[in-house]
Amino acid sequence: MATLILRETHQALEEEIKSLEKLKRETSEKISEAADHGDLKENAEYHAAREKQSLIIYKIQLMQSHAPFRIINQSDINIEQAGFGNKVSILEEGKNKPEDYYILGPMEEELDLFPFIVTYHSPFGRAVFGKKVGENFTLNIKEKEIKFTVQSIEKIS
Repeated sequence: MATLILRETHQALEEEIKSLEKLKRETSEKISEAADHGDLKENAEYHAAREKQSLIIYKIQLMQSHAPFRIINQSDINIEQAGFGNKVSILEEGKNKPEDYYILGPMEEELDLFPFIVTYHSPFGRAVFGKKVGENFTLNIKEKEIKFTVQSIEKIS
């Protein structure tokens, strides 16, 4: 199953991966330079560079693990009902002010591009998905039923 991703996020992801690949090459060079300094057991520079490279590789693999992607254009986003690519204003029962949530995917969350991201496959995202303005939904949070009302739906810009 393809992971939904905004076109803009896909472009940011490609740039981030290019940047990480460049950093990985630079770190490889530092590892080689540090290895040339002698005994690797007591070479802190070498161990720090290896650790940094491991983290870079992990991050690249994590970002690529969500592939394949289904790229969503702004023109494909519907505002008649809550779904992927929407900013949804939701009022929690007992609160005076609604909160804005961005229904997106794991890559937007990983790249931290928007505040209050709710992934479309999370329990909250699944509950709000398909709801229209004025509709309610209930979630069991910490063994308590909480009611929410959709106040507005708009495209993420």
